[in-house]
Amino acid sequence: MLASIKGFWKVCRYGDLYMVLAALAAQSINISVGFCQGFSAVLLPQYTHEYPQISYEQSSWIASLGVISNPIGALLGGMMVDAVGRKLLLQSIVLPNLVGWLVIAFSETYIFLCVGRFITGFTIGMSTVSYIYVAEITTAEKRGVLSALGPGLVSTGIFIVYSLGSFVHWRKVAAICAAVSLLTPFLMYFAPESPLWLASKGQMKEAYSAMFWLRQNNNTAQQELMEFNKDRKSDEEMTFRQKLALFKRRSVLKPFALLIGFFLFQEMSGIYVILYYAVDFFKSVGTSVNEFTASIIVGGVRVFMGAVGACLINSFRRKTLAATSGLLLGITMLGAAICDSLQGPPLVKLACVLLHVSVSMVGFLQLPWIMSGELYPQDIRGVMSGATACCAYMLIFFNIKTYPQLEYYLTSNGTLYLFGICALLGAAYCYLFLPETKGKSLTEIMKQFNDDKKEADPEIGCEKKATVEGNVVQRRHSAGAAVCLEKSNNLFDNRWNHDKTVEQCE
Repeated sequence: MLASIKGFWKVCRYGDLYMVLAALAAQSINISVGFCQGFSAVLLPQYTHEYPQISYEQSSWIASLGVISNPIGALLGGMMVDAVGRKLLLQSIVLPNLVGWLVIAFSETYIFLCVGRFITGFTIGMSTVSYIYVAEITTAEKRGVLSALGPGLVSTGIFIVYSLGSFVHWRKVAAICAAVSLLTPFLMYFAPESPLWLASKGQMKEAYSAMFWLRQNNNTAQQELMEFNKDRKSDEEMTFRQKLALFKRRSVLKPFALLIGFFLFQEMSGIYVILYYAVDFFKSVGTSVNEFTASIIVGGVRVFMGAVGACLINSFRRKTLAATSGLLLGITMLGAAICDSLQGPPLVKLACVLLHVSVSMVGFLQLPWIMSGELYPQDIRGVMSGATACCAYMLIFFNIKTYPQLEYYLTSNGTLYLFGICALLGAAYCYLFLPETKGKSLTEIMKQFNDDKKEADPEIGCEKKATVEGNVVQRRHSAGAAVCLEKSNNLFDNRWNHDKTVEQCE
């Protein structure tokens, strides 16, 4: 008991508590994301029972329309996040979310139901800003576990919807989802804006105040902002051609290609099919457990394994978790397929599917979303994270929309084999190509993709070259040199420049 009190005091004393609270406030949007993703699984069985004339094609549109607007939301959010800021965008997401759920709750026709699903899909697309915000406010040691809270809270939202849908009418479930959507803007009112975004806009005093609130330590706040600003080039100094060239850098194109490949294998492993078609999936696979009960069990397993995954992400390398998760995904799905082919016990198939859901939460599902907020440079992180999420949601939509046809042509057994093989290929891809980000600062991650990796002095991170009266000179510093922090009143004003930073590194 005494050790727990000391541990809690240590968290409060060194500012981790404020950082954790801000991360939780931002990640709370993912509860609403879980509502959107899990709602079709409980809506479709009830709705088709009320309206038997609804065709299979119309049912697939109800499920997939919650995804088709995800790319639009992600792209719009990516363009807005660098302009209006991370905090304001997180608070603004409540508008499409609230409107969409109310349209669903009061819809009287199939068309209005589809419109409501389309609007709520914006929430999922724009919510990726939470990963950017968490990546920018956390330390390298805590970034992994706090970013992993996002997928965990998505699973919590899915579990709540699955549970409510088993005994509550879908209209009342939609009304509850609308009320919960107000949680994020309320919590974010007390959290600060991202200090890195404020610094990138030249608002150094506000950036320092936000960083001090998060770290509760004056020296730490100053040092982190100095590290961020020493090589930053103001947008005002760049021409349009230079800004356009930012997107052609190797440090942008390579992470983008790697993440799209990761997302492609993620979708083809069957993770989102089980998520969006949970009840119908268990009915088609043919387990002995009631399909509604099975979907609730899946939701509970996702919540528990999301917590396990958040713990593991700070103990193991990203590449190790992703490859191991993909390998186990393939084995469990192939196990379910083989059991189905041999007409084995239905409980064995259910166990394989539950294991598939479990191992997805410790790497394959959460890591590409987390890494989309880590791998891109600060100057275009918002836009590129939005573009990546846009492509990912397009893949999810294609997967969800074509699943009924895929099952029709390949049968449920054939789709299980396809998902298993794709998961194994994804495991090999992650092991061979995925970059490592565990325990690294955002600056260190960027250097993995930098064209000129020798630009910075590896001993202390300051540039080797400094301009003095028009001449280029070489400066070297000892590895143990401390950073001198001036405490003048104008330290964090808008005239912070590179030359001052170099001088402070002496």
